[in-house]
Amino acid sequence: MQSSAYPLKLADVKKIIIAAPTFRDRCVIKSLFWLGLRREEVTVLDIRDIDFQRRRVTVRGKGDKTRVVPVIDEETLSDLKHLIGDRKVGFVFLSERNRQLSLRQVNYITQRAGELAEVKNPNPRLTHINPHIFRHSIARYLKSDGLGGEWAQNFLGHNSIKTTMDIYGTISIDEMQEVAERRLA
Repeated sequence: MQSSAYPLKLADVKKIIIAAPTFRDRCVIKSLFWLGLRREEVTVLDIRDIDFQRRRVTVRGKGDKTRVVPVIDEETLSDLKHLIGDRKVGFVFLSERNRQLSLRQVNYITQRAGELAEVKNPNPRLTHINPHIFRHSIARYLKSDGLGGEWAQNFLGHNSIKTTMDIYGTISIDEMQEVAERRLA
């Protein structure tokens, strides 16, 4: 996994969200980050998968597995509700032609927002912001905020805690410093 050692800082994620040119694009990026979704999961997210009352999203993930994730950001939930409007069924995220977003469109949305925000991928081998870096970044952010490996495993939909720990198991001194500063603020 190319991006695993290089998460975005929360401030950079926020810059990218703000820079996204449309409300839909901001919602896509928020879902990649705050829900920990893979790009494929964004494209298949159905309106019926969001339980606004219980603040949960059913994610149809890799290998026909489903998981339920809590919505941990109130603004994201509110934005999704606004984006969906009166629609009762269908894909949450639609193209300009009211069709399902493609994987390529999700790539473009994240790359373009990153360029507009002037945020570079922290991995020196990668040139653009990509969808997966948001999933990785939320995992690192939540881990640094004290959530354990089992929580992250369930949130991300990994089969094995070993996978989760191999990718997100240890935090850097910079992440430790950020936690300390948040606690002192």
